[in-house]
This record gives sequence, structure tokens and C-alpha cells, in this order.
Amino acid sequence: MMKDIITEAKYLEILNLQDRINLELRNFFIGNKNQGRKALASLLVNYVEEIITKLNNEGYEFGLCDYSGDINYENSEQTFCNGKEMGTGICLHFHGFSVQAFWEGNDRYA
Repeated sequence: MMKDIITEAKYLEILNLQDRINLELRNFFIGNKNQGRKALASLLVNYVEEIITKLNNEGYEFGLCDYSGDINYENSEQTFCNGKEMGTGICLHFHGFSVQAFWEGNDRYA
């Protein structure tokens, strides 16, 4: 059985995915920033779910690994991963209206 190995091509895919999502989040924030803090916190959670649904429709298969919602949107955190085991594969750590994408697994540095 072949292990999933993080290659330069896979790493570039992760970087491109991060750029794409951050741009979407930034534009969404700009378009909704006048709705107030409470509304932004709720909108953020729903929008992240929409992003994940869209990515899964593209074949990624992300699942929720961790959630820490907060009324202050900049403290809201959600982590989704698409590996065979929870917390592995491509991981997306949403923190407020930004995302950090990274690879996690036993073969992390292979």
C-alpha cells in the first residue's frame, strides 16, 4: 500500500488552496463588515461551512476536526482535515476570517 507523501506538487496545491480561501474570506468580510460583530460571528461560521461544502463538491472530503466558536469573530476557530484518519491530510485551520492550510500525518516530512 502506498503512503500519501507530501510532495512539492502537493505542497503547492496546499498553498494555492490557502490563497484561494483567504481571498474568499477577505472579500466576504469586506462585503459584510458593516453588519456588526454579532452578525459577523454567525456569518463566519456559516460561510466556512459553505466553503467546505464547495471544496467537498470538488472532491476534497474535508471533515470537521475541531471547533471553537466565539461571539468575537476574530477568536472563532475551526479545523477541517481530509485524511484517512481524523486530523491528518490537508488541514484547514480557520481563525477568524483567515485560514492556514497545512499537511499533517506520519509522513509529514517524507
